[in-house]
Amino acid sequence: MRRIYTKPDLCSGCRACSIACAIAHFGVADDSRGAIQILRNPFMGFEYQAVCRICEEPECVAACMGIALTRDPDTGQIHFDEDRCIGCWMCTMVCPHQAAIPDPKRGKAIICDQCEGRDKPACVAACSTGAVTFIEVEDKVGAEG
Repeated sequence: MRRIYTKPDLCSGCRACSIACAIAHFGVADDSRGAIQILRNPFMGFEYQAVCRICEEPECVAACMGIALTRDPDTGQIHFDEDRCIGCWMCTMVCPHQAAIPDPKRGKAIICDQCEGRDKPACVAACSTGAVTFIEVEDKVGAEG
């Protein structure tokens, strides 16, 4: 199975990945609505990509009050049922990777689906530096990156 893998040392902070994600999922060029976010470490002075790491025991799934998040037992992939999301933001509060994004415009969370059904996620296709890639992993869960 494949997973999105990030290399913070290659990130230029351009946000093309976030914009591509927002366009693919919402039809808007708004980097705040991408399921991958570029964050800055103010102490170390570098950008890094916050994206779902597909945790083995995802805290977001356990915290979801609307039961909108589930984990596929075979692939480990986190599935998001937008219709069940109640906008409580519990997933955004507990995610250790800052990968659950609140979308106040819709009152729902934004969760990475790895562009399910596509050959390559939009964020990976848009990244010109190779900071965001799609790799094969052997185990059921997480390519920590």
